[in-house]
Amino acid sequence: MQYEKVPDIETSSSDSLLHSRSTPDTHEAHHYCLVEPKLKRVWRVLRDDEWPRAARILVVINTALSIGLLCLYLQALWRIHASPFYRAPKPPYSPLLEDGVIEYENRRFHPDRIFQQDPSPAVDKAWESILGPSDGVLRLPLSISRKIGYPSSEIFYAPGSYIYGVSMFHQLHCLDILRRSFWRETYFRNTSDAEFHDHRAHCLDFLRQAIMCNGDVTMTYWWNKNYTYTDQQTGEERYTEEYLKMDRKERAQGTKLLWDVEHQCRSFERIHEWTGRHQLRDEEYWKEAPGFKKTEGEHGVF
Repeated sequence: MQYEKVPDIETSSSDSLLHSRSTPDTHEAHHYCLVEPKLKRVWRVLRDDEWPRAARILVVINTALSIGLLCLYLQALWRIHASPFYRAPKPPYSPLLEDGVIEYENRRFHPDRIFQQDPSPAVDKAWESILGPSDGVLRLPLSISRKIGYPSSEIFYAPGSYIYGVSMFHQLHCLDILRRSFWRETYFRNTSDAEFHDHRAHCLDFLRQAIMCNGDVTMTYWWNKNYTYTDQQTGEERYTEEYLKMDRKERAQGTKLLWDVEHQCRSFERIHEWTGRHQLRDEEYWKEAPGFKKTEGEHGVF
């Protein structure tokens, strides 16, 4: 008996053979998927006519949005790292920072005549209004005192409470002392020379360092406001005839330093409000605490 070799495929029909040659087996198809570049594969799928058109559009939109969000994230990350606030050291502890009191705002400086006048009850009242609740002196519990890290005097009749002051109001107090020192006979008539000069010297040095510390980098400018006028019809700023007739040197000589520009500031009102909630109200302390008694011409205990 003779045996014939069984074919490698189940059928020998021409259709079956054609199909077997044109279609890769499972292993070959899997290998093709592995080596086919991912981007080409995605593009091939997107171009497949079997995909609904709306689905293809949705995939494209989602991809574009993802790329856009990634770009925005990278840009924000770059801005944060480039910011001077990111590079700044961690600020010393302050309960005002912990309570979220600090709020930044842009304010335009402008002259306030009441603070530029000679002594009078109205002028003194204006200065007293900005020196802070209880002159910026606070009554804080032991838990806050430990966080501050600087031991301060314990209030003798209230164990566990300590006296502190907000530096901004100390600076304003010192500025007021310098103002008053121009009129010593009015404000410090009975103050000894040594005490008067020591207090004034302290305030000068403290304000010097405070100004250098805050480092306001807002630009001031030199100009003469008589050089321009506002056109009533158009609302535009125009040069006056006086300015146009001057040469460059004359224009420069006619200017002066101006500071009525916008500055970035911490909200004074927010700090004032917080200080009012924690102020040292007790009159007993002012009357009996040694070293903290108010003297002639002073508005504070600093």
